[in-house]
Amino acid sequence: MSQLQAIIFDMDGLMVDSEPLSQQAWDEYLRPYGHQLTEEIVSQIIGLRADVSTPTIKELFGLPEAVPVIIEKRAAIYSQIRANGVPVMPGLMELHAEIARRQIPWAVATSSPRHHAEEILQQLGLQDRCQAIAAGSEVTHGKPHPEIYQLAATRLGISPEHCLALEDSGPGSLAAARAGMTVIAIPNAQTKTADFSHVNYLYSSLHEVVANLDTFFGE
Repeated sequence: MSQLQAIIFDMDGLMVDSEPLSQQAWDEYLRPYGHQLTEEIVSQIIGLRADVSTPTIKELFGLPEAVPVIIEKRAAIYSQIRANGVPVMPGLMELHAEIARRQIPWAVATSSPRHHAEEILQQLGLQDRCQAIAAGSEVTHGKPHPEIYQLAATRLGISPEHCLALEDSGPGSLAAARAGMTVIAIPNAQTKTADFSHVNYLYSSLHEVVANLDTFFGE
């Protein structure tokens, strides 16, 4: 397994606990219409790009505004919420300290727009260490299509089969698997019921990734 050369991170729900904040943004947008997201709806849209998830929500609730307008308004609410800081997932900073010590190249592959990824990396103090970003706004097909992971690998200059992908969602982990990567799924409270039958490893936290780095990258 020591043939792996790089790590590609999903961001929301994997690096940072932003999914509850994302849900909060939806609930604030939906409140004037008398709606809010249920756990079942969240499980349907988690890990998907806004242009895929928003039509689903528009249809479910019969929202009057056009999809681009909903995306823009909800994004503005989400941006305000994120500005107060985003909780870091357990083990992230220990993992990045170890990645830095071992000089393992890494990238981010996120369904979110690029400015969101840059903002989060800045808040985490990791913006100068991240070698590449592949964002949902930069690909034709969002997760579970492999394009976003292929783009991240291309920007790192490392072939997908030599990359370890870390994901929390079903669509995201499937995208990484379809790209030919070794995939570790680390489900969170919102994704724990997802289908992860296609992944190589199922871990409970990023602490487990730290503990098993030798397995993937040698000592």
